[in-house]
Parts: sequence; structure tokens; C-alpha cells
Amino acid sequence: MLRISFLTREKADAIALARSLYSAKLALFLTIEQHTEIEPVGDAIIDTPLVHLSGMTKALLYRQVEEHAQAVLGDRLVRTWAEAVTSLDPASTEHLFRLVRPV
Repeated sequence: MLRISFLTREKADAIALARSLYSAKLALFLTIEQHTEIEPVGDAIIDTPLVHLSGMTKALLYRQVEEHAQAVLGDRLVRTWAEAVTSLDPASTEHLFRLVRPV
């Protein structure tokens, strides 16, 4: 299992991607959070507001999920990454494997 994450600049883009991933049965347990990316420039810090969409998927679907996100958002997708999930409660694990498309 993976927790897959996407950064966008606009909440509307994150919501559109969430709907598309859910409809395609590529991800579940989707959440959106406001983030601020910081970049040190000399003595100053430049803040860039971003929207973080994350959800759970099957590890073997990573490439499909990444390609799907790129197709939906194109250059509006700022960044994508995934983290391995080593433990998830049994009910959520069953739900994920039952509802996310087969590999």
C-alpha cells in the first residue's frame, strides 16, 4: 500500500483530481490540506501556497495513478510522490483492497 501525494496551486485542481482518482478506482481515503512551500533566498524566505492532496492506493498501481494525475492536470500538477504504508487498520485495509481496481 502507498500513501500517494500531489501538490497543486489551486484547490479546484486538487478537487478535480480527487474526483477523477476516486471515479477511476485508483485511490481512496482522499484528503486535502493547505501547505506552504518555503524557499530561502539570501536572508529572505519566499512562501508559495500549495494544496496537498493525498490518498491511499495499491503499490503496484503507482505508475497508473501518476500517469492519470498528469493526464488530468498537466502542468498544473506541481509535484507527486508516494510513501510506503507499512501498517493500516484491518477494516481500512480490506476496504482499500476491495474497492481499488485490481492490479
